[in-house]
Amino acid sequence: MIVIGVTGGLGTGKSTVARLFRELGAEVLDADRAVHRLLEPGQPVWKKIRSGFGPSVLEPDGRINRKRLGEIVFRSPARLKALNRIVHPAVRRQLLADLGRLKRRRPRGVAVLDIPLLIESGRAYRVDAVVVVTASAAAAARRLKARSGWSAAQIKQRSGFQMPLREKVKHADFVVKNGGSLADTRRQVVHVWKKITGEGVHG
Repeated sequence: MIVIGVTGGLGTGKSTVARLFRELGAEVLDADRAVHRLLEPGQPVWKKIRSGFGPSVLEPDGRINRKRLGEIVFRSPARLKALNRIVHPAVRRQLLADLGRLKRRRPRGVAVLDIPLLIESGRAYRVDAVVVVTASAAAAARRLKARSGWSAAQIKQRSGFQMPLREKVKHADFVVKNGGSLADTRRQVVHVWKKITGEGVHG
């Protein structure tokens, strides 16, 4: 199985690129979806967060209010580290288990790991190619404001906890510039797909 890692900065459009790879035939494993599963009430990660951060981060039905939790941890590097120590190892175990099952089911297939902190995680995930998705700061900010309602200050604050995009690009095997039209992004993804899989490449 060919494993492609997709990563990038906040608001650059990683999920869009992962979806385009899916349209070409890849199976996509999404770190954010894994987090949602792990945060379900009663799960071990949910219990650790409830214990570590208190009932203020819970909704009346017991679900974790991710917005409230984010407001807490992004005000305190120590609290963010504490949350990461709970969440990241569990996400990694979940994704690697899902990938293992996928490899057994589709040994000749292509898997895409959509992981925001792929590069920051070091060698936690072994991939055959790293695709870094980029966009201008203005385009990313517009997306984040529309999607999450974040202010410019919140975007700057949260971006500060990630590796700068220009540094991520240095680790890329391929860069997809997602600042133009969807058609332009699709053309780039198709090009990357052909380079990685050999499909449609002759000579």
